[in-house]
Amino acid sequence: MISVSFYLLTPDALSQSQVYVSISNKENRLRFATGESFITSYCNIRKKKGTKELVKKNTEFYFEYRSKLTEIRDSLIRIEMSLTEGANKPSLIQIRDAFYLKSGKANSEPRITFDVAFAKFIAANESQWSEGTRKHFTTIQNHIIEYETTLGDITLGNVNEDTWNSIRDKYFVEKKQYGNGTINSNLKKFKQFLKFADKKGFLKNKIDFEELKYLDEIEPYKIALKEYEVETLLNLKLSGNPRLDKVRDLFALEIMTGQRFSDMPKLLDPKHISATNIQIYQDKTNEQVSIPIHPKLKKHLAYIFKKYPDGLPTISNQNFNDYLKEICVQAKFNREHSWVTLSGKKKIKHSDFRYNLISSHTGRRTFCTLALNSGINPELIMRVTGHKKYDQFREYVKVDDDDIDKAFEGMFKSGKKKVK
Repeated sequence: MISVSFYLLTPDALSQSQVYVSISNKENRLRFATGESFITSYCNIRKKKGTKELVKKNTEFYFEYRSKLTEIRDSLIRIEMSLTEGANKPSLIQIRDAFYLKSGKANSEPRITFDVAFAKFIAANESQWSEGTRKHFTTIQNHIIEYETTLGDITLGNVNEDTWNSIRDKYFVEKKQYGNGTINSNLKKFKQFLKFADKKGFLKNKIDFEELKYLDEIEPYKIALKEYEVETLLNLKLSGNPRLDKVRDLFALEIMTGQRFSDMPKLLDPKHISATNIQIYQDKTNEQVSIPIHPKLKKHLAYIFKKYPDGLPTISNQNFNDYLKEICVQAKFNREHSWVTLSGKKKIKHSDFRYNLISSHTGRRTFCTLALNSGINPELIMRVTGHKKYDQFREYVKVDDDDIDKAFEGMFKSGKKKVK
């Protein structure tokens, strides 16, 4: 049997406030307006012994309101019983719609726009998100707003698999021409919102979330530096160009610690450094990590603190990446790479020089790849990088044709064994 409870949407905002009902079973919960307006001054939302108390006792409205709430509760339970057929239980949405039809309040549910619903979604979750995660969800919100201005409004009451496909194919593939990896990343966040909206009862259609399909992906082409390339960068003479010299020193710190560009200031804060490790909370995920101060890192830290006694000047990530490409041109990382991506089902061929493929995040990938190649256990590396899942960590380990050639070069070189 369903459970029924009541509450006000905005108990302190107005003298009259809409009463909401919450019905739930073991799997789901659904909230919707009853169509009744109660006087706010005689209502509260105080929790009492696990329930929500709506109407204050000992007021002139108590018996009138309590009678109305009991009538609504009994009506919902009777509707559930009437819709039950054998072992088949009705959905909460069926019960709600039957209640509206029976009570004549089919139009009492206030229309919630996508923008309002998404704002509620962010408000409900942002305390658990890092700033980076919040920005990602704000980005998909802006994409949907742009979709509505060009391809039509999204009415939450009519969202279904066709809406999903239109956002995926007409907007992200045809209009934005994004690669499939970027499209899928945005769609996953949109699905999180849809699940929230479904749980809150904003969606009128029942969506089978398993039927919301993503696009096929080809792994994006990203590189990690070889050990000899790292040495080339460290030995590159840049003293005549302080701008590039500073970027090289920071990039080397990324390579030696496996941390993101945003965490560099924390790595150089003496209060985070002990004799054996650096402990920080990562800026993007707020994950606590402990970075061992191995001999090479110890030497590099001493070099930086001596070279920049007043601290490293700040630099934007964009400028960092631009200057890093200049450095890699000087280092002659000019091998050309070719790869293919997908946008929808269309294959797109790309090619570029190695120095253009290097960015601040290459340092983190280089750390992961070199650490794994040196025989360090992946779980230990993940403790340093802050990865929680192996699948996420694996995306940071990059091999190319040179690695494959080197791995197999010793094959069949042992000579023929003598047959006795």
